Amino acid sequence: MEQAYFHLLHLLAGHPEWMLTVVFLAAFLESVAVIGTFVPGSTAMFLAGALTGTGSLSLGWVLAWAIAGAIAGDGLSFWLGSRYKSRIVKLWPFSRHPEVLEAGYRFFGKHGAKSVVLARFVGPLRAIVPVVAGMLGMSPVRFYAMNVLSALLWAPAHILPGVVFGASVLLAGAVSFRLVVILALLLVSIWLSYRAAALLLSHAHAWSVAAGRHLGSWACRHPGPLGRVARRMLDPAAPDATSILAASVIVLVCGALFFGVLEDVITGDPITNVDQSVYRFMQSVRTPWGDAVLAGLATLGSTGTLAALIATVALWMVWERRWRTIGYWLAAVVFSQMLIFALQFAMQRAAPNGLLPDAYVFPSNHVAATVIVYGFLAFLLARRVGMLEGLLVVTVTTLIVILVALAGVYFGRYWVSDAIGGAALAYMWVAIVALTAMLRHPQPPPTRRWMPAIVLAVVLASVGLQSGLGMMTPPGALAPLPLAQVTRQQWTQTVWKQLPCYRSDMGGDRKEPLTLQWVAHSESLRQQLRRDGWLEGTDLSAHSLLSLASPDVAATALPVLPKLNNGVLSSLVFMRPGATRNERDVLRFWPSGYAVGDGAAGVPLWVGSIAHERLAHASWPLNVVRVDKHLSTYDIGMKLSADSVASVVATGNCHGVPVALLASVAQ
Repeated sequence: MEQAYFHLLHLLAGHPEWMLTVVFLAAFLESVAVIGTFVPGSTAMFLAGALTGTGSLSLGWVLAWAIAGAIAGDGLSFWLGSRYKSRIVKLWPFSRHPEVLEAGYRFFGKHGAKSVVLARFVGPLRAIVPVVAGMLGMSPVRFYAMNVLSALLWAPAHILPGVVFGASVLLAGAVSFRLVVILALLLVSIWLSYRAAALLLSHAHAWSVAAGRHLGSWACRHPGPLGRVARRMLDPAAPDATSILAASVIVLVCGALFFGVLEDVITGDPITNVDQSVYRFMQSVRTPWGDAVLAGLATLGSTGTLAALIATVALWMVWERRWRTIGYWLAAVVFSQMLIFALQFAMQRAAPNGLLPDAYVFPSNHVAATVIVYGFLAFLLARRVGMLEGLLVVTVTTLIVILVALAGVYFGRYWVSDAIGGAALAYMWVAIVALTAMLRHPQPPPTRRWMPAIVLAVVLASVGLQSGLGMMTPPGALAPLPLAQVTRQQWTQTVWKQLPCYRSDMGGDRKEPLTLQWVAHSESLRQQLRRDGWLEGTDLSAHSLLSLASPDVAATALPVLPKLNNGVLSSLVFMRPGATRNERDVLRFWPSGYAVGDGAAGVPLWVGSIAHERLAHASWPLNVVRVDKHLSTYDIGMKLSADSVASVVATGNCHGVPVALLASVAQ
């Protein structure tokens, strides 16, 4: 998640004028009749806010362009309604979907002029109410007063959450970084589930109608067996036609995803590098607080909770005398488990934490079982409640699956590709079983609006019982791997060439060069750098937080953030003042996995990067430092030797990157 986020920020941060244009167009088009239904304006506003939080954009300009776009978009919709009035109902798509305008009429009739403000926050009505206001003859002065007010409220409401998110990622110091990562993972999971639910709620009906129209046209041209199946699906007597179409799409999408991941795992494509990076990253951000939270969330998919849900649904189906449904569920569970065990035996992929060396993890049986139970449960519940309640059930069960999978990856029980593969395979199988059930029994089951509450009570009781019995204990953190011992001669002749030339974050992307290899104990390294004027990276504090918004601040007063190398956080971070108040040098070190020395306990070998940073005042009200790429980092590294902080053991060239091999003076 973090790697994709930073990659997107990097692309847009290099061209801030593009993002301001995107902000205006997104706010404008989202408010224009018809077009606004398909434009993800809220997502664009959140991303713009995230860029603002990192200092890449000015908050004032982002708000100004968003407000201007929103006002102009609603103004155009109002003009269209005033100009064409009754003729609009004859134009596409209102001629094909008159219920859209009817919803706008009802909303405007209920709320009057304030509907212009309220509709701005309701996706399906945002671009319709201004048209209706124009058609009904609302005065321009009154409309634009409401229009401006709605834009002034809407823009900050959608941009400021992104600012907070971007700033929290940017400003997390070495101490609080782990907490921020865990919170961000949880919040992003919830946000994605919410956005998916909102998208389905606003577009599900239109998508199903359009898909049904195309499928019906295809069925008329193909009278064969497939055509008969399609006509049966579209039969008005079959009330679950939309659900059947949705299940069919899930089968196709999840099948393609599973086989794509399977191919990548077999061939060792870059996804395996991502697996390693994510695992190292998760282990590096583990904290007692995070362990406790995710161990609690993991109980949502524990054997006890899944067994309680299976028993509850079995009793429910017995009470309804739906014996075939019980058979469908048992078939889904048994067959999927047999298939997964066969795949695991064929792949023989070990878990990353190595706690169970004889257990195989691709695809993840744990994630698959969670998907089978919660997925089929969501299918049963969604058919017995209203549309809104059904959408809420699907959203909650999907969020539970995400959190359970996240907890497993966090504790190293399986790789992230194992979780994706297990979830895709299980969702595909659940969709197939659900599709079979709907085709064989198209009649809607009796309404059970109280059943979701019972299921929720069962889940909470199961989690509470496991908590009371002390079953939420997280697995212990893994002991660090022993360092590989090499002699100084081996290091200077061969080992240094085996270490990476560039830093990579999570997915193997090449970042800044690693121009330093330094043999030193961490405390000795700290002491020697301090004596030469280097300071350890600033942690978050009231002073550093205030300095971020100060119009006159030195670069050294701003926090120095850790960075990732193959998913591992930089263990040591230092900085020192540059030639001016706006400049500073930054040193970051990561463990290499080697120790240099002839004895049984050698001295750790660190790989490091060094950068010269300048404070960009143009980014105020958030002060941001940027790397000065015109200054040679190798020259700064050699200056460490000139300052008597370290001695140069050797120099080399790593695929075009000059590398200095250093040893502490005391070594």
